[in-house]
Amino acid sequence: MLEVLTGFIEEELADRRYFLAMSRQAPVWARQRLRDIAGDEGGHARRLMAVYYLITGECYRPAISNERICIGRWCPALRERYHAEACNGLNYARSADGTTDPCLARLFNELSADEYRHADELMAMLERAIQG
Repeated sequence: MLEVLTGFIEEELADRRYFLAMSRQAPVWARQRLRDIAGDEGGHARRLMAVYYLITGECYRPAISNERICIGRWCPALRERYHAEACNGLNYARSADGTTDPCLARLFNELSADEYRHADELMAMLERAIQG
């Protein structure tokens, strides 16, 4: 389970970086919401790192990424992020079902719901962008 946990931490941190980059290149109307989603992703990573500490008694040291993130065109970027968030929601739900620890299952279910909510928000942004 530690490998799953560390994978989730790294994924959340990568998503945070991506949403911050998106917020700098997004239309004005979407920037704050993308920063809010980035904040949510950072919060997810912190919660998961706290769980890692509870399990191991050691602080998790995330990998440092200096990778430059290129967003490209707005609608394809929203489409990509929508799919990533929906997949994250599914992965958390599967992990919740696969653990015997009720506290961990509850956390994974909460994170799953958040990821699906993010996917819904990205869909709404895409709808607005397509309407022009």
